[in-house]
This record gives sequence, C-alpha cells and structure tokens, in this order.
Amino acid sequence: MRFPVSRRALLTAGVSGASLGLLTACGLRLDADPEVPDLDSSQRLRNRIARILSATSPGSGDPETAGEDLAAFVAAIGPVWSPPTELATEPAPTEDERTFAEAAATVSRAVFESASELGSGLIPVLSDVAVGLTLLAGEKDSELIGTADELIRASREEAADTAATPSDEGGSADSAGNDSGGEEDRQAMFNAILNQSRAAAYGYERLAVNFASKSAKRKGALARLESLGSLSGEMLGLLGEDSADPNASAWRLDPTPTDARTAEQLALDLEDGLASVLLPWLAEDTSAILRLWESARARTVFSRPQPLRFSYDGSGDPAGGAARSTAPATAATEVTG
Repeated sequence: MRFPVSRRALLTAGVSGASLGLLTACGLRLDADPEVPDLDSSQRLRNRIARILSATSPGSGDPETAGEDLAAFVAAIGPVWSPPTELATEPAPTEDERTFAEAAATVSRAVFESASELGSGLIPVLSDVAVGLTLLAGEKDSELIGTADELIRASREEAADTAATPSDEGGSADSAGNDSGGEEDRQAMFNAILNQSRAAAYGYERLAVNFASKSAKRKGALARLESLGSLSGEMLGLLGEDSADPNASAWRLDPTPTDARTAEQLALDLEDGLASVLLPWLAEDTSAILRLWESARARTVFSRPQPLRFSYDGSGDPAGGAARSTAPATAATEVTG
C-alpha cells in the first residue's frame, strides 16, 4: 500500500508559522502610522533564501531537472518579503545571480550552520528545502553532501549542549506548568516515530537480501538499519521506560519484497512513512532535522533525489501556522500475536 503523502506531507500554511502573515499585503490606516513588523532571524533567513532562489537560473552543469525543481523550491519557500516602498527605511538587499548548484551550496550552508537556532514555525520548510537542494546538487558534487552532513550533526550537538544548560527559574516554572494533555500529545508523537522506525527496520531487513551482497543498495540498506536503530533508541530515551509502546511481534509488508524492484519500492514507501511521522517533531524541534536528512539520503540509494518531502499550500489561514500531515496508510502493518 502506498503512502497518500507520496513523498509529500501537507503543511497547511505555505511557509508555516505566523511569519507567513508577513508575506501578505500590509493594511494601511489613514489615522495612524502603519507598523512594519520586525523579522526574527529565521524569518530573515527564509527571506534571504527566497531572494537567492529568485536570482537563480539553471546552468550547464546543473541537474537536468533543475528548472522544475527550482520552481518547486520557490513555491515552497514563499515570496520575497519587502515592506511597501513608502515605508522602507533602507534599500532591499539583493543577491548575486547563481546557478542551481551554487544556490544549493549557499542555501545548504546558510540553513545547516544555523539549524540549532531555527524557529518561527519555519523549521520544516527551511530544512526541507535545504535538504532537497543539497541532495539534488550533490549528485554531481558529493563534497556538498559531506559538508551538509557535518554541519547538521554539529548543529545537533550544539542544540543538545544548549538544552543541557540549566535554565533560569522562569523557564523551569514554565516547563513545570505544561499540561498533561500536551505531554500526552508528545508521547503519542514519539511513539508514532518509534513504531514507524521499528517497522522500517523490519522492512529493511527483509528487502536487503534482494540485492547482491556487495552492491551499493545492499550496503545502503544495512547502513539504514543502523541509523534506524539509533532513531528507535532516541525515541525510547525521550519516552522513558513507562511511556513507550511495546514492540509489535511483526509487520506485514506491502509490497512484499520478492525481487529488486519490489525491494526498492518498499524502501521508498518506508521512507515516505518516516517523513510523515517526523513532521510534527520537526515543526517544534531542530533535533529532527538530522532524522529527516537521514531518511532523505537513504531514499537516494534506491531512487533519484527527492526535491521535497512535504507539500506546501498557501491557501490556508496565514495566521494558523500549524503543520500537519495527511493521515498516511503504511507499508508495514502491525501483526500482533
């Protein structure tokens, strides 16, 4: 069974978060001075990426699909924000013209160097666009992928170090005041990721044997098993011993991997499912960027790089800002008993 998200989970607001409201036209009142909102660092980064992409044109050394992929990235990241001319206090910044590969390198470094500090509800779109650009351009420049991997892991360690630093009393009080409903939602989110990572590990164990022992796909499947084990362990740590769901005894796989073709398809479907359950975590925690990156990279072992993991719909309420995924079917159905 294929995932309806089919490489895409739905974000109801185009660039997510209240920041999307900044992209709409400013309303002006005659009896009061209009206010131009200040963009935070994540909003400014989104805006810079929008400028970079608007100044990008595919070059001779770029992927064959660079034109259509670039259009998808432009739509996902949203338009350039600039206040009305009469309210601008300084000239709008500009970006140099770049090829697709040059833009990918610039965006990748800009996002992943600051990954631990992303916010404003923009973590999904910024990381998703950066991951897609990196993997597509990385087909011809593997160094770009290696650099991105290092930056993502370094940023995750930085975020972990920051989280381990004792907070002030106000922060502790806020944390202590979390309602039980919010905690239950987080446990449900982590259990969904745990369950999907277990199912994916089982699927990869089954599909790996359908490739030659020394092939890149067999090696890729085995490497993915290791990262899935790490993901499961992380979820177990976040849940604690009393909150994790017990492991299911087995899963029924669809498609059943009986040859190289069905094994490849199952791998793609399993990664679709993982991307879907990672989205809620990604919307609130930059730690999830590494797991999205691992999933997207694993997928490239069995198919061409995927431009975007999620889809973006700017037709919703700009102030809503909630990221949601369509309810996915699953390629691995739990079989109990």
